[in-house]
Amino acid sequence: MAANLETNPGGSRPFATDGVPPPGPAVATSAWNPPAGDLSHQPVTQVLQRVTGESRALIGGEMQLARAELTSKFKTAGKGAGLLGAAGVVAIFGALAFTAAIILALATIMPPWAAAMLVALVYLAIAGILALSGRNQVQAATPFVPEQTVRTVTDVVQRVQSAWKRGEAKP
Repeated sequence: MAANLETNPGGSRPFATDGVPPPGPAVATSAWNPPAGDLSHQPVTQVLQRVTGESRALIGGEMQLARAELTSKFKTAGKGAGLLGAAGVVAIFGALAFTAAIILALATIMPPWAAAMLVALVYLAIAGILALSGRNQVQAATPFVPEQTVRTVTDVVQRVQSAWKRGEAKP
């Protein structure tokens, strides 16, 4: 009789192909269960529960990705802002601390007004270089939008919409 037993498509309980039930307590067999990916034969409540659960997982994952992306961008912008602040500090303190000494040293080989002008131009050039570097850092971090998350969510929405139109369970 073991050769005549097959597996019920809806479950794991064997049934006899010769019409004689196998030994053991009788168990009612359920209707044929379609594959898990096919939502067309599942009750609406199961489909909604599945969509809700998958949506929660997707939204949670995308929120984590957005948080990580924004954190990275804010750190980069913070570095750029720090460089801009450093440019200001260097321009002020450097000019104040060394201006008098450099002007006096240069005044021995040129008129004092020319020495002062030369020192001022050097300080402004240094401040300009630092300011450009800081501006580039800030621009690299903007816009403050989690771009990868936006692309991923847009792609998922398009795939779900196209799958919905085709009547499929998975995009």
